[in-house]
Amino acid sequence: MSSTAAEHRPRHDGSAERCPRGCAGHNRETLLTLATALTVVRTLATVALGLVAIDQGSDVLLGVALLVHWVGDIGDGLLARWRDEETVVGAVLDICADRLCVAVIYVGFVTMHPEFGLALAVYLVEFMLVDAVLSLWFLRWPIAGPNYFARVDPLVWRWNWWPPAKAVNSAVPALLCVWLDLPWVALAAAAALLVVKCVCLVRVVPLPVPAGVGCAGLHG
Repeated sequence: MSSTAAEHRPRHDGSAERCPRGCAGHNRETLLTLATALTVVRTLATVALGLVAIDQGSDVLLGVALLVHWVGDIGDGLLARWRDEETVVGAVLDICADRLCVAVIYVGFVTMHPEFGLALAVYLVEFMLVDAVLSLWFLRWPIAGPNYFARVDPLVWRWNWWPPAKAVNSAVPALLCVWLDLPWVALAAAAALLVVKCVCLVRVVPLPVPAGVGCAGLHG
């Protein structure tokens, strides 16, 4: 079976066996799921709130936009897993939506707090560029998204998509900016995240995809 595994693989008795959960072929690829609908709704809501916050110069509205982003980002993932609707296209949409939301929120924050410009510039390079490439690198393997990257490299998964690691990547820069009001601390945190992401990217780029491996090979 090729790395672009089909939805089902044949069994010895001639019937079809569904690919294991977390594999690219486990579900039919479609955007018509409740999880992807939630991704679209929370993205539009976050962007709208963020733009209004920028127009009004409101930190409160910007905080609400960030909260909508966080809750929606957690919610669409939980919904996809609960309903067994995880798809590759849904994972890609989620990755792209996160970057749009974060860009609006942090650019808005800098317009109101220019002293954090350098720190958030470093963070945006980390999240919008390095982490984006790293997150999309899962497409080389027959897995349903970066949440299943432990099947490829457990260490990189732990540093990037283990739930506490995901929380640090998305929440720490914002909390340091808002709670501590210390630009140099936010800059140090953003620089540390950038280093970690670069190291992980350098580690995964050369990883080979074994010829002929399918979801069953990774699952096992």
